[in-house]
Amino acid sequence: MLRLSTFFLLLSMQVSAQKKDTVFLQKLLESKPELFSKILNHPTKNEVQILYTQIDRDEKNLPHFTSFSFNLNPKRYFYPASTVKLPTLIFALEKANRLKIDGIKTASMQTDSSFAGQTKVSIDTSAENGLPSIQHYIKKILLVSDNDAYNRLYEFVGREEINQKLKKYGLNNSRIISRLAVGDTGESAKHTNPIQFYTGKNSIYKQAEQFDATNYPMQLDYMLQGKGYLDTNDKLVNEPFDFSEKNIFTIPDQQEVLKRLL
Repeated sequence: MLRLSTFFLLLSMQVSAQKKDTVFLQKLLESKPELFSKILNHPTKNEVQILYTQIDRDEKNLPHFTSFSFNLNPKRYFYPASTVKLPTLIFALEKANRLKIDGIKTASMQTDSSFAGQTKVSIDTSAENGLPSIQHYIKKILLVSDNDAYNRLYEFVGREEINQKLKKYGLNNSRIISRLAVGDTGESAKHTNPIQFYTGKNSIYKQAEQFDATNYPMQLDYMLQGKGYLDTNDKLVNEPFDFSEKNIFTIPDQQEVLKRLL
């Protein structure tokens, strides 16, 4: 059972300053040219970025971090895929705690629709009671990286609050601006569904649809990638894919989230 009552303001916890090393991994890779020569000779072509962080704890069990990097460049775009789910579920827990409504994390979470492309959710056959909830969505994300579970928490928190929280916690090189695996771009990503929570037949919280008018432009290198892609109709488009409206979650920011959870 997840301890959902844990308050995730751990994200604001102070961590000890980390040492940075950009040489060790380079030398380690160079020591095995038979394994890594292609990476070393073409680091940009292969899009390899490495950030390894060693964790040491002192006598008070406080973590101290020493980071080693290779070819790390927060300004070079890569698609973060499912890594955006962790901060989103943390922000969902923070919002649920802030609401201070008894039972909201396990209450039936009924998602409606109010904008083109949105879908409703009233049941969840993977849940023990057959009903969707914040708790079960989090479980599905952590156990099987469920895309729909992430999308529902994205809708609960709202795009604006998600990105405000990223900035609040110093994750300044990242943005989370869309759902996953549903072709969510442009106006549809700015609109999130109305939601109502129930315990039994009693409504305990109602959230109206939300609209985030803010754009989150970020200029990174290599936002156009590849030579072709399949569009939403599975037709081949013979041009690079444009990632300028996609999520951004840099490797250093990803590690900051993990370190603060420790």
